Amino acid sequence: MKERLQIIIKDQSLILFPQKALFWEEQKILVVSDVHFGKAGHFRKHGIAVPDTVNANNIQRLDHLIKHLSPQKILFLGDLFHSEMNAEVEQFKEWRKSHANIEMILTIGNHDILTRFQYEKMGLQCVNQYEMKPFVFMHDEYDSTSSEYYPIAGHIHPAVKLSTKGRQRMYIPCFYFGKTHCMLPAFGSFTGNYRIQPAQNDLVYGVVEERVIDISPLI
Repeated sequence: MKERLQIIIKDQSLILFPQKALFWEEQKILVVSDVHFGKAGHFRKHGIAVPDTVNANNIQRLDHLIKHLSPQKILFLGDLFHSEMNAEVEQFKEWRKSHANIEMILTIGNHDILTRFQYEKMGLQCVNQYEMKPFVFMHDEYDSTSSEYYPIAGHIHPAVKLSTKGRQRMYIPCFYFGKTHCMLPAFGSFTGNYRIQPAQNDLVYGVVEERVIDISPLI
């Protein structure tokens, strides 16, 4: 997996992957945000043609990461699901059974509208935020109740604008590490992006052509 990028944040080794996932090496924790399982099915239910391969693609990329990293724990930073129960959520339930040896934790997001009891029946531990020094993980960084740990969140689906030599502009998903918090890109393959405006000295790592690259100097 040569396309990955290793960085040091708060004296911890973090590995960023073009699958739009983060791996905390010391703790063997895989972190992904905003998968939105069931979103494609939700759209199809309302008459919008969306390929039924979206769900399979998300699962395939998760399996690829698990195979190469052997994580002891997976943190889903909210919006793991998109809406009500549907066939794609049932697919996730079956997938979860195939990785029963891995602890999986969901920090509840605004789209995770089922009851905690339903999620826990799927083998997910549900929390509002998950603390492990020096980080606190949650869906939306504004929901953090910790003043001691550095927040790592999702929710925004961050992207940045790049300008090419031909004056063309493109928006790419990114990992954002600012002074006060980190934002992860949306893992789901059927999600939009929100353009952010990094400040000077912020660290920004873009996902470009299946690689993660440091684009901080270009912002």
